[in-house]
Amino acid sequence: MIRTTLAALIWLCAVQASAIEVEGFEIAPQIPAHDELPAMQLQGIAVRHVYGFVETYVGALYLQQPLTNAADILATDQARRMMFHVLSSRVSARRFTNAIEEGLALNLSEAQNVQLKDRVQKLVALFDHKFNRGTIGYIEWLPTSQQTRIVINGEVKGTVPGKDLNDALLSIWIGEKPVSDSFRDAILDSSLAGF
Repeated sequence: MIRTTLAALIWLCAVQASAIEVEGFEIAPQIPAHDELPAMQLQGIAVRHVYGFVETYVGALYLQQPLTNAADILATDQARRMMFHVLSSRVSARRFTNAIEEGLALNLSEAQNVQLKDRVQKLVALFDHKFNRGTIGYIEWLPTSQQTRIVINGEVKGTVPGKDLNDALLSIWIGEKPVSDSFRDAILDSSLAGF
């Protein structure tokens, strides 16, 4: 027991010492194994801008195994987490979910949109939350249960089944038509250049 506690403290100190600060947020270089997930490594960090200059959130992508090619990330059935640190208090739940729906529409075929419609609606309902500066949320893939889990400020909001849905969601940020090319390039860049 003492050895386990000591190991956890050493790990925590190491993570805090090597955390990357972006826009006032500490981004951990790894997420330890827990619950239904193995340990995951930070793949990349990006700041999402709208209208070219308004910063809305810091995005951090974590993967079980490092990969830099979007197609490879989407093809593998590994644990992954897309984390968001909200920078603006003007990001309403409706605005956030509208952005998700618009991103899906851009990256999916009409048939895929029809196939995912009910699950997307269920997922969108999980984002019923007031997003203030400092809100931390994430969308993570649980390969053992084949579920996408939504967590906001440490509270599990719910899960939605199907890897096809999780792939579609992640394609919003790393797909062929991402929220922005610069965001996608940064989130896939494991060198974390510039941070």
